[in-house]
Amino acid sequence: MATAAVAALGAGVAQAYTVGTFSNGLVVPNVIHNGEGDTTAIGLINQSGGDRAVYWTFFDENSHALSSGCFKMGDRGFHPFIWAVESGSGMSGQRGYLVFALGETAGTPGVPAVPAVPAVPAVPGVPAVPAGRLPPTPAIAAIPAIPAIPAIPAIPAIPAVPAVPHPDCADIATLATVGDTARISASAFQVNIANKSVSYVPVIDGPLTLAAAATDLTRLDRGSLTGVAGAADLAAANAADQTRFHMRYTISPGTDTSLVLWSTGDHRGTYAVDAYDDNKQNRRRVNFGLKKGHLDVVNPKTDSNLAETDADGFIEWVPRNGGAAPRDMADLGGTAAQALAVVGGSVFTYSLIESSDLGAVQTILGAHR
Repeated sequence: MATAAVAALGAGVAQAYTVGTFSNGLVVPNVIHNGEGDTTAIGLINQSGGDRAVYWTFFDENSHALSSGCFKMGDRGFHPFIWAVESGSGMSGQRGYLVFALGETAGTPGVPAVPAVPAVPAVPGVPAVPAGRLPPTPAIAAIPAIPAIPAIPAIPAIPAVPAVPHPDCADIATLATVGDTARISASAFQVNIANKSVSYVPVIDGPLTLAAAATDLTRLDRGSLTGVAGAADLAAANAADQTRFHMRYTISPGTDTSLVLWSTGDHRGTYAVDAYDDNKQNRRRVNFGLKKGHLDVVNPKTDSNLAETDADGFIEWVPRNGGAAPRDMADLGGTAAQALAVVGGSVFTYSLIESSDLGAVQTILGAHR
């Protein structure tokens, strides 16, 4: 049994997401706590070259903003963010995702460069006036020449003074631009003290794309985040896009799998997906139900009607769905005009495979092509 579990945990697939870099923000796609003994724990690093304000917002699975805040980080600083502590007991059992963004608030304004002042040419002397010959008026003595005024050298240009981002949290803040030196990175884990378990939670790197440059980071809502560079991108209005997402699973005895799917577009609905088992040739067409709009955690054993013989393999999901909203979307509270299949967006998937024989939880990033 343990040998089979080891094989299942080790059989990963290639992936093409971006993690482990620095940018103006990031997303932790799966966050939950059940008290301080079972919580998502995040560690952030600031490499921006100075003090910066970091704004965060917690969204539920349907991208309703439930909580937000801000903290200051020094340059080359580390900030532990324990969700059970930050959110309080009122959020216990509430699954969602966190967005962290570096702010660019109104700090010291920049002063534009002052152009150089050109040199002033020398003023030639005024020639002497000769004595007159108008008798009987005595001669007028010559007026001595006025010496030339030397040239005034050019005044060099004064360089511009750059704007200084506000290092503290503010009531209104916009996202730091990509051209800024804004750079944060993070790692995350799910810590379960009772089970003596620590499982890796992927972090999706930015840069972040917001609906508008003036979007206020202190008031992000469901439509604010439109893209995350570290995730897979589905272009808008491209019905021909057949990008396939592959998620590993194993439901053999002693193991269990949770498939985690996150997106900026609304993906709720029922999809027809292909499941391939470990024999490589056996394909089974099953229904794949996603009940939440932007974050779903699916158990393939109970939610996808996989047979016991399909114990180990992967599921292939095509979220574009031919450019049409998936079946049952309206019944689940979604709107076709906001469907991921229609508007596109960022998509990220991974698998959590738990082995009771090994007492381990393995995180396997999904792959897409």
